[in-house]
Amino acid sequence: MKKLKAILCIVLALSMVLVFAACAKDSGSGDSGKKDDAGSSGSSSTQTDSGNSDSGSGSSASVAPAEDTSNIPQDQLPDPNMTSTALHMFSSLDEYYNRPHELVPGSSVHLLATNDVPSQVPWNATAETWMLPNIYEGLAYTYMGQVNDVRPLIAESYTHSDDYLTWTFQIRDGIKFSDGTVCDAPAVAKSWGFYQEASPTSFNNVNIVSYEATSDKEFVVYLSAPCSYFEVSLQTMYILSPTALEQYGINDNRSAIGTGPYYIDSYTAGVEFVFKARPDYYYYDRMPVIETVICSIINDATTKLMALANGEIDGYTFRALESYYYLIDNDFDGSLLISNGNADPVFLNAKTVPEFCHHEVREAMSRFIDFNAINDLLYDGMGLVQTSMWTVGSSGEVPFDGYYYNEAEGLELMAQAGVDPKSMSFVAKIIDTGKDLFVTIQGQLDKVGMSMEVQPLEPEANFTFLKNGDWTLTSGNSGYSDARPYLAWTYILLPEHLIKECWQDLYDPDLYEKMKDEYYAMTSAPTWEEMLDHAHRLTTYEQEDFGCLNGIQVPFFGAYSKNVKDVVFITENHTLPWYYLYLAD
Repeated sequence: MKKLKAILCIVLALSMVLVFAACAKDSGSGDSGKKDDAGSSGSSSTQTDSGNSDSGSGSSASVAPAEDTSNIPQDQLPDPNMTSTALHMFSSLDEYYNRPHELVPGSSVHLLATNDVPSQVPWNATAETWMLPNIYEGLAYTYMGQVNDVRPLIAESYTHSDDYLTWTFQIRDGIKFSDGTVCDAPAVAKSWGFYQEASPTSFNNVNIVSYEATSDKEFVVYLSAPCSYFEVSLQTMYILSPTALEQYGINDNRSAIGTGPYYIDSYTAGVEFVFKARPDYYYYDRMPVIETVICSIINDATTKLMALANGEIDGYTFRALESYYYLIDNDFDGSLLISNGNADPVFLNAKTVPEFCHHEVREAMSRFIDFNAINDLLYDGMGLVQTSMWTVGSSGEVPFDGYYYNEAEGLELMAQAGVDPKSMSFVAKIIDTGKDLFVTIQGQLDKVGMSMEVQPLEPEANFTFLKNGDWTLTSGNSGYSDARPYLAWTYILLPEHLIKECWQDLYDPDLYEKMKDEYYAMTSAPTWEEMLDHAHRLTTYEQEDFGCLNGIQVPFFGAYSKNVKDVVFITENHTLPWYYLYLAD
């Protein structure tokens, strides 16, 4: 496949290294844990098409909004020291800093929905991430997706007790849901009651035992134990109109009423969503500019590409390299953004492949699999080979120098274990979408005489297979994110977990006990820093034990019309905030 070309009129932002900042707890002073000001921002390095490093915009941007911001609270303003971003890609930082903050009547943008969302209340589907942050909000949010900068949102400020068990939120005045009803402290309490009914685990996972509105403006939450990630989790504990929930119930799309910058104006199943901006929206930094956002639902990749090329839509995100090269070859004159997906480690199952019980054999697997060659072959080198089991630059990453390709060294390790690679034969049953990766790994193992058959499965069958622990090799992460570095361990470590992927209990019980100790300390840590310290130790144990191998963060693309400005999207899940978009004059 041809390599990248430099062409005129394409803005190409290539993010190969993402820097995810650790979440600093309370920015306020004093033991009360006051939180009412903006925190600091993280940064990332980017590369242009020529491979030169820059700060993201090429110059130091300054906050220069057209309107007077003297009366705007500091936590609603952009960070004036930010020169690049941790979790987001920009077409231009200048566009972000100097964008308008007033709704333009009659303006519209036509995008593609990532997928259809038949159920639009936030607790009934996992496929609606692209939509949720645009129409729903929580008490707080992470500014620019950075876990070290948690800002009040529906709450104006908040404090916590010295023991981290009582959190008190002051609700902003004047907030309304998109149905016109008031969002005050009693409304928050009622909304959370419905949310807890629909998804009790969302509350159990952060140790919430009760909550109450102590006045129209004050909302108090009580925890059974400190939760280091409670503050970050607030952004996805969405608050919906209790009036709508009482009238229609928790499973009715008519209850999909939030406080966000946009609301659902209409929905045609399998065809499109139409969203409208809130003219009465309250938060300066998320103030919508474009009045109407149309999100068409198109499943066929070729149809999507032709719709963009013909100007029928204004942009979308995609994974296919062929689509990326098509746009370049046909002189697409909009913005092309390249980012990378999430962590994609390869786990080794010592339960089904007895040879994996030997440390030397697991380490040899790392020497036999050349991820750089796989990246070149499958992704034209545009993927990002991980240096850890977790996403490069993320808060939970621990870079490890033990992952590298060296076939001769791998054979020596096998000999030390007394295992002939030619005696090893197993079947890797994987979902069909991962077939190319595993077929490539199969070819590399063939070179040393190790036999691995690749058998694709349907996604439903694959999940059952994984849950039962009958797999041999598997690739991917279980719930890992920069804001939740602890979460993946809650799926993969203990025998009762959903998909057990750590098998030290079979071949190194002492190490497994140490890992369990770190797990329990991590999940009960009172602060983010303490939680992260234990998460790092868990990662170190798993990596140095070669219980899993590094993988590749696959490339992810965005293409947008030249008329669409301030394209900002979260690289972990590639969500596009519509409220930052505006149209060229």
